[in-house]
Amino acid sequence: MSSPDLPQLLDPARFLRDIDGKPVRLFTLRNQRGMVVCVTNYGAKIEQVLVPDREGRWDDVVLGYDSIEGVVGGAPSVGAFVGRYAGRIENARFTLGGTEHQLAANNGPHCLHGGLRGSRFQVFDAVQHDASSVEMRYVFSDGEEGFPGTLALRLLYRVTEANELALDYEAVALDAPTMANFTTHAFFNLESVNSASALGHEVMIRASRYFEMSPELIATGKLLSVEGTPFDLRQPTSLDTRVGKPQAAGGVAGYDDCFAIDRNAAAAGELALCARVSAPASGRVMEVWSSEPTMQFYTGMLAGEPLAGGPGKGGRRYVQQQSLCFEPQGYPNAPNIAAFPSALHLPGQARQGRTLYRFSTA
Repeated sequence: MSSPDLPQLLDPARFLRDIDGKPVRLFTLRNQRGMVVCVTNYGAKIEQVLVPDREGRWDDVVLGYDSIEGVVGGAPSVGAFVGRYAGRIENARFTLGGTEHQLAANNGPHCLHGGLRGSRFQVFDAVQHDASSVEMRYVFSDGEEGFPGTLALRLLYRVTEANELALDYEAVALDAPTMANFTTHAFFNLESVNSASALGHEVMIRASRYFEMSPELIATGKLLSVEGTPFDLRQPTSLDTRVGKPQAAGGVAGYDDCFAIDRNAAAAGELALCARVSAPASGRVMEVWSSEPTMQFYTGMLAGEPLAGGPGKGGRRYVQQQSLCFEPQGYPNAPNIAAFPSALHLPGQARQGRTLYRFSTA
């Protein structure tokens, strides 16, 4: 087949570098229909996703960076595969087997996304087996960021012929019980990475309940009904009708909230639809499917506030509410809430997860 006219692909030569004595590379994944995904093994970060709009025009729909220097100097969560524990752990500590473990605090007194040097900052061992997939591995050492036990993580990125980006991951505790929770943290804008705002997107989140959070965004253990709240996104909702609107009118400053997905008949470990997002201006549609029970939805709370770090692709300055994050994961703050499903990983017992982003047009 003839190749579609694509935007400029990221240059792998600009990602060649050794960090912490390990080689960093950029891996380009393709399917036969022309979809392209570029991933670096520094933080297992997604840096580019090229998909067509309703007119067949191709564009990049994720925030990212065009060199390894940009990635290292940029916002650490952009595109990352997050562990050993995604989300916030209250007061950066938990008790396991009668022993309290003090974690690295990097969000006030709390531990966010695995601590000061979680997987976002680590070089994964990576092997590209074929044109459409790359396998990455990282071993968290005992005591790393304060977490007990050695934990081996295996991650597979794959682009399918259905224009899906699939992430399959498996974690095995090797020598002692530990806590773990993983997610993927791509920042999407289905109009284009050049679009200044994502608030024209329409979002549906398949969730009847969301998690009550403290003012510091720590899960309290309570789940609340979305009925009659700005968190009711069960029907497609244009974000500009909610975000930035007065609270009295059902508005919110933005979203940084965790939803309990209505998995309906899906068995544990099976994929369930979490969200559907569309950009009417481009016709692009993305569905989010996952085996995980919850999903964090993030727009940013301060419109126009720059993301941390330096500029992104093409020297662009990324800002909050320019993009959207859909982060399937386990229950938030679960190590400190006995009523939540456990995040415990026991030695020798592998735990798997799968998240899939499916692209189409309408």
